[in-house]
Amino acid sequence: MELRSLRHALALGRHGHYGRAAAALHISQPALSRSIAGLERGLGVRLFERGRGGVRPTAFGELLLARGEALLGDVAELEHEIMRRQGLETGELRVGAGLYPAEISVATALGRLATQHPGLRLSLLGTDWRGVVEALRERRLDVAVVELAPFAGDTTVTTRPLRPHPGVIVCRAGHPLLARRRRELAAILAYPLVGPRLPPRVGAALLRCARGLVTDALGDLLPAYHVETVQPAKLMVAASDAIAILPRPLVRGELAAGDFVALDYRAPWLRTNYGFAWPKDRALSRAAAAFMDAVQAVEAEAGAAADA
Repeated sequence: MELRSLRHALALGRHGHYGRAAAALHISQPALSRSIAGLERGLGVRLFERGRGGVRPTAFGELLLARGEALLGDVAELEHEIMRRQGLETGELRVGAGLYPAEISVATALGRLATQHPGLRLSLLGTDWRGVVEALRERRLDVAVVELAPFAGDTTVTTRPLRPHPGVIVCRAGHPLLARRRRELAAILAYPLVGPRLPPRVGAALLRCARGLVTDALGDLLPAYHVETVQPAKLMVAASDAIAILPRPLVRGELAAGDFVALDYRAPWLRTNYGFAWPKDRALSRAAAAFMDAVQAVEAEAGAAADA
């Protein structure tokens, strides 16, 4: 039994739907189907039955799901405990970060940590927030800096919020929107949105004000120009009539230079909601604690610079 196939089966059991599970795993639905079929062939039993509303586990599938989480956790814990006992200078730290915190603070914090502790092995999973949440729940990360909304009420994860950054809706200088006196959200969203997938708490607010916006199987809003990195999104804004919703620290330079204009729109949802998250039953290592201190320092610097 391959651990990767076991992870796929656990995700399918968790989501109860091939499309949603594949989206959460960041693989194609056919690839997930092949993985599950291979696992079933290897075990010689059927693990899932397809139904109208999705899939449900068989009796064998229920056994696998009941034991699989603990099995993956034991493997990850064993590997990590070996690394953790090596200490801060020669151990390993596995960090996950959503796109915005990776750009604002996490990459810089890791750089500072590497300078202070050159013997420490560092790995960063920098991807959209859904991928980071999934990796954390599968215990492939020691700590993550990510959107905290999915962990509300989750008793298996410890969270610690970071200071929220105000978000801004930006367009290029000379954009047609700037000639309008009133800029309601519906009028702003008449122009294509560029950027990464947005969590349901943001998507719900936007869907109320504009038509034609699309959500995926998990409820995330997909911009018309779906770009999973920040820099290309900013380049597209500069070269077109597209708009972007970004934390203010990420566009501080463009706003100061006059290349971008922040539209005069404010709302409670227009702010970051990320923080630290780590498995509740795992004590933070010295390396993780040092990393979190470094992130908080960089976040404070970024917030002060954006405020100024």
